[in-house]
Amino acid sequence: MSNFKSKIAIIVVSIILGIILSIQLKTLKKDSLNSHFPLQRNKELAAELNKLQEENNKLVNQANTLEDKIRKYESNVSEESDYINELSKELLKYRMFSGYEKLYGPGIVLTIDDPEGEVIYGEDTSFLVRNYQYLLQIISYLNATEAEAISINGLRYTAYSEFLRVDEHLSINGVSVTPPFEIKAIGDPDKLESALNLKGGIIYKLKNSYDMDIKINQQKSVDIPKYTKKKEFRYAEPATNSTNP
Repeated sequence: MSNFKSKIAIIVVSIILGIILSIQLKTLKKDSLNSHFPLQRNKELAAELNKLQEENNKLVNQANTLEDKIRKYESNVSEESDYINELSKELLKYRMFSGYEKLYGPGIVLTIDDPEGEVIYGEDTSFLVRNYQYLLQIISYLNATEAEAISINGLRYTAYSEFLRVDEHLSINGVSVTPPFEIKAIGDPDKLESALNLKGGIIYKLKNSYDMDIKINQQKSVDIPKYTKKKEFRYAEPATNSTNP
């Protein structure tokens, strides 16, 4: 009887142990699953983070590359702009020298007219027209004193200007002009006036020998018009294009 009870007790204990073991195994399995899922998720998140970091690094590199290109472009544009500005300044300077730009600056205004009683009634005569070489001498004095621009009766006088007597008037740049003559010059006002008023010079001679009416006024701003006639080169060519040795 006691053996039977002992066997029953062992069986019951075994069943209880089996149930406990089963419960423990299920608990362990559940815990294992529960601990596995967060680990896997962490791995997935880490992978996504790495991917985003790689993409971000690529974007940063692309941005740096674009910035470098922009800097180079801006530098090239700046250099090109500086070069164009220098060319524009040179072109403007030569246009000023050749007379194709209207100019203003300090200088003098000289007015000269025939002596009183010079024009005879009924005749179109003029001392200055007949002796226009005196006007050319005045211009030569101004050029020798480094006048930067000259005009006569509102017409720009340049190396290309024609200055001719045609009948009883003068032709300057193809335009007919008569006395009184107004000569404007841009330059150092004191030097220009001093050169013209030099004792024994052209103005001195005209005033004392011919009683000419001449006035010279210094001005802070003298306006000189541009040369309006178009000049074409029919024979001359740049030396760089020449085939001559």
